[in-house]
Amino acid sequence: MYFCKFKLNLSCNIFVFLLIFSAFFTTFLEAKITNSTGLNNHLLPLLKNPALKNVSYGISIVSINKNTSLFNYRSDDLFSVASNMKILTTSAALEYLGPDFEYKTRVEIHGRITASGELLGDIIIRGGGDPNISGRFYNANILAIPESWTHALKNKGIHVITGDIIADDRIFDRVYTGSNWPENQLSEWYCAPSSGLSFNDNCVDIILIPEKKPGSVVTLLVEPDTSYFTIFNTCVYTSNKKEHAYSVYRKPETNQIFIKGKFWINAPPKTTWVTVHNPALYLATVFKEVLEKNGIVVQGNARLINADESLQTDLEVIAQTTSSMEQTIFVTNKQSQNFYAEQIIKTLGAQIKGSGTLATGIEVVHDFMNKLGFQPEEYHIDDGCGLSKGNRLSPTMITTILAYMSQHQHGKVLWDSLPTSGTDGGLRRRMIAPHYKNKIHAKTGYIARASALSGYVDTRSGDVLAFSILMNNFKDLCLVRKIQDDICKALVDYYH
Repeated sequence: MYFCKFKLNLSCNIFVFLLIFSAFFTTFLEAKITNSTGLNNHLLPLLKNPALKNVSYGISIVSINKNTSLFNYRSDDLFSVASNMKILTTSAALEYLGPDFEYKTRVEIHGRITASGELLGDIIIRGGGDPNISGRFYNANILAIPESWTHALKNKGIHVITGDIIADDRIFDRVYTGSNWPENQLSEWYCAPSSGLSFNDNCVDIILIPEKKPGSVVTLLVEPDTSYFTIFNTCVYTSNKKEHAYSVYRKPETNQIFIKGKFWINAPPKTTWVTVHNPALYLATVFKEVLEKNGIVVQGNARLINADESLQTDLEVIAQTTSSMEQTIFVTNKQSQNFYAEQIIKTLGAQIKGSGTLATGIEVVHDFMNKLGFQPEEYHIDDGCGLSKGNRLSPTMITTILAYMSQHQHGKVLWDSLPTSGTDGGLRRRMIAPHYKNKIHAKTGYIARASALSGYVDTRSGDVLAFSILMNNFKDLCLVRKIQDDICKALVDYYH
């Protein structure tokens, strides 16, 4: 009996000890998670979601006004950041070049103009790395810029060009895409190549038009209408909705585009964007075609300048197109344009290091990170846009960048470029309730098994919080995005 009582007391004591130890361990763990802020009562339950069981993630939240850290979970660990990489790239551009930096693309005469209007020589399109030569800022008129150049030549009295239309893209190298980008996706718009001379986001727009003609080949609208591409279209109409499936693909290292499958006759028009090979030659070809359509005879060819070809640098400028870094950053972040981010990072290399390559651009980004207290061996950068899985940053690094930029003379440019909850960009359909709409200004990010959300929160107390939520190795994208949104909502609701 006494032995049984002893066993019972011992079991009770062990049980009580385990309860006390469990409570202590939980308190210790939570202390490691957060910096003793009231937010943990609202954030920690969100992190106990079963959907996060095998997910690798980190969180950093800081108060801008108080200059204090509010909440951390694995905030110093490195994660794949997807398009949150654009925060770093655009911040570095604002630091070293500023929003008023101008991209300049010049159309120059190489030769002389006769009294009869013949240009005895060539036209040079001298690229400056501008990503904005498109219809984006010209009422969606893709040809607006080459048409303006054509009018400038006509106003000069030129009606015959005896030489070539030469594309000079040498401000950048000709390594068009990232070495760690998905090879089977290089014809997709988000893998558009970077180039010192670009056009239409270095894509061609192909629109599949529905018609009531089952069995016939699908009608295509191609913009711009150019001979630069060869399209092999075997896609046919079908009256069976279940058969609606088609693919659009460009053969690597060529401009041969293949469209296959079946298109439902009652489907709405579908637009797809296919990347180009050799973007500078693309622009030269389209410009030559626009010239000819406007009555200017071009006797030579559209061609890419040789890497070592020597041309005068003081040629007569007939036309010049400019755009600003501010509008470039706006598109980069608001629309998550990988192509724009790659143009920016090579621009940093060209302007700051004297060589327009990804490697020199990354050197500039390293310089920026060094200013913020981080050494290159503490993180990894593979590109400017985040498409590569090799980009590895910590949540603390991102909130440090955001906090620094919040006090920066050009910080508002970054703020304005970030998607806004319930309004635009990648957040237009997220946190749409009136209570949260326009309260979160943050960059989204997604590549395979990596989702990120980092930016700023306007709180009810008037404070501004910088936050970074990086999530890797999940199975359900919708669930992790909901958890990201719930964290942001808690910051709006409960931070005082």
